[in-house]
Amino acid sequence: MNTITNIIKVFINAALLLILISEVSYAMSGSVPTASTSVLSKTTPPNIVLVLADDMSWFDVGAYHQSIENLPQNAITPNIDKIAHEGMMFTHAFTATAMCGPTRMQLYTGLYPVRNGAYGNHTRVDDGVKSAAHYFRDMGYRVGLSGKGHIFPGKAFPFQRVGKENKGAEGESSFGIENTRQFMAKDSAQPFFLVVASSNPHVPWNRGEKNQYPSDQLQVPVFLNDTKDLRKQLSQYLAEVSDLDREVGLLEAEVEKLGIKNDTIFIFTSEQGSSLRYGKWTNYDSGLRTAFIIRWPNQIAAGTQTDAMIEYVDVVPTLTDLAKGTIPHNLDGKSFKAVLQGKASAHKDFVYGIQTSMNIHEGAPYPIRSVRGKKYKLIHNLMPEGDFSNIVSNTSWFETELQTEKILNKNNYANYIKRPEYELYDMAADPFEKTNLIGKAEYNTELSVLKNKLAAWMERQGDSGIAIELSVCERKGFNHRGCKSSP
Repeated sequence: MNTITNIIKVFINAALLLILISEVSYAMSGSVPTASTSVLSKTTPPNIVLVLADDMSWFDVGAYHQSIENLPQNAITPNIDKIAHEGMMFTHAFTATAMCGPTRMQLYTGLYPVRNGAYGNHTRVDDGVKSAAHYFRDMGYRVGLSGKGHIFPGKAFPFQRVGKENKGAEGESSFGIENTRQFMAKDSAQPFFLVVASSNPHVPWNRGEKNQYPSDQLQVPVFLNDTKDLRKQLSQYLAEVSDLDREVGLLEAEVEKLGIKNDTIFIFTSEQGSSLRYGKWTNYDSGLRTAFIIRWPNQIAAGTQTDAMIEYVDVVPTLTDLAKGTIPHNLDGKSFKAVLQGKASAHKDFVYGIQTSMNIHEGAPYPIRSVRGKKYKLIHNLMPEGDFSNIVSNTSWFETELQTEKILNKNNYANYIKRPEYELYDMAADPFEKTNLIGKAEYNTELSVLKNKLAAWMERQGDSGIAIELSVCERKGFNHRGCKSSP
């Protein structure tokens, strides 16, 4: 027995010696992981800073119009551009609704508007709906929201309210930068998820330096009428875009001051389009398309750009996937982690849109649905017999613009008010949707495919179209004076 025991000991000692020699050799080769390598960062949850603009057209970022042809080259945004140069820029990111409340609630829940319940502006999600605040809190994060809320009810979005919304002309930021700094610095041992919801560049345009944008030197987007008054509005709006960029610089400075840049996922996204015509409240790309830039040093390749199609509902599952490798069940969104890792070049073949107009300020029943593929896009105006209206179109200024159009034999803004039932666009050849292809036989196949895709999506969502529009006031998140009973 002693002989057998001794033999076993010899084998064990030999095995241990081989392991020791292997480890020493591995260390001498310089391949042993250290605290500074990505091995550690993959097991340590990253902080997340998500900067959300307010009513900002996707193309009003320097990094976009510097790399994509035929965009208005107006915006001065060096801080946002820096994030793009150090991370990945998405050229085809979309919200499903070009209105503040529904956009934010789909972004935070990972559910499309009808399915989460908040399909109209100033509405609320259904009971039991969870948001990023729940998911990240359950993963051990501190969760905070600085600035604009516009999300209902509070129990569905249990963020710590860090900084208050400030839409005034005064103050260092529009979201409460001091409290935001305190939240970021509070506990270095616990990761944080922070939404910074700026009020820029939402009206009233009362912040920023307008002298950066002389009105006579601006490039007017092709879907707007080039008039003196429009140029003045554009100058005021762009001044707030640059003020937003300054705010991004404040946040970036804090990240660097705390020494957490390499451990922080930093996202900038522009929400929906501006309130200038054909943007907010519409299903045109100027409304639904959004800037989306994400940086995570050593994990996402710097200076990269992708045309993978993503939606706001994809953001929560992607971030939980990046942070902990888990994805909440029963969401509409899908993780695009593989795109960020450079393992995939595509994500979705189609993206969808919904507009509920009855409860917007000075709105009337006008439901809109859309589906967009990589090349073609279909818009379905479900009640085309009516007129599209909102707080912008119901002004004396807009009426004057309409009368001026008639004199010039144009109908740009007239087509904003009165639309056909269907609109079909070739997004590659006509990115600002100026030429409706409906009625041209050569596009019948594309039209049929998109109609079927849209109908199937609406069915999955439980979206009954006109009935949903007329019942929107039953979904009020607060006593919104503009939301009246259905006719």
